[in-house]
Amino acid sequence: MSTNPVGEVAARKGNPPRYRYIFSSDSAPTAVASHGWNLLDVSSQSAADQLPGRTRGMMYMGDYDNSTCDWEVSDIELTAKVAAMAGDPKVAGYYFSDEPDPHACPTAPGQHRARSQLIHSLDPGKMTVMTMDSNSGHASLDQIPLWVGAADYVGLDPYPCYHGAPCKYAWINAIIEAADRAGLSYWGVVQAFQDSTWRWPTAREERHMLCQWANSRESGYVVFSWTWAGQSLSNRPRLLRVLTRFNQGSAAKCRRHPH
Repeated sequence: MSTNPVGEVAARKGNPPRYRYIFSSDSAPTAVASHGWNLLDVSSQSAADQLPGRTRGMMYMGDYDNSTCDWEVSDIELTAKVAAMAGDPKVAGYYFSDEPDPHACPTAPGQHRARSQLIHSLDPGKMTVMTMDSNSGHASLDQIPLWVGAADYVGLDPYPCYHGAPCKYAWINAIIEAADRAGLSYWGVVQAFQDSTWRWPTAREERHMLCQWANSRESGYVVFSWTWAGQSLSNRPRLLRVLTRFNQGSAAKCRRHPH
């Protein structure tokens, strides 16, 4: 697995990732912030401005529709929204797409580059973030190069822990290696949820995933999710404790993690 020398040095010093983002965090920003995440979901400027100290908002800007191959929010609507909050220090950036499908929509990568550039023209210095489907085998590996330059940071979300089976950590390694070969600027997205397909990881499994990403070239990391499918991470104290310690600097323990 490829590693990042700068990241390894940071891990030895026990430094947490610079960007620590968690999905579906808008319902409990104070609680989420107390566990060390510094980027929280928001859908309005007022929500961003009310976030706890040392946290900033990741503004949701609608999604990309894989059935129409177009945006849910038009360029005109997006321009008005971003222009109204441009320069607000509590707005860290803009999350504008979740798992677009470049196979169904070959124009999607170009559309994403254009949208990211539009956001930058309206609010210079703010980050743009999207997530790429990382759970579809070769289809995921093949699309990684297509997203280079599509956003400042591309979330990679290989979830390895399925019901009734051990976690497939090798899949995380495969995604990381493909992203590094492509030169993608990415954030690792770690699994911390359960639904009909995926199960809750154990605390040990969560640590393993965190260490895989900590030793990659990620420039930040994401957790999915504070709430999902009627369940909450707040009700999983052991799992939450592992994530909190990681946010506070336990990456120092990752320097010899197993692959």
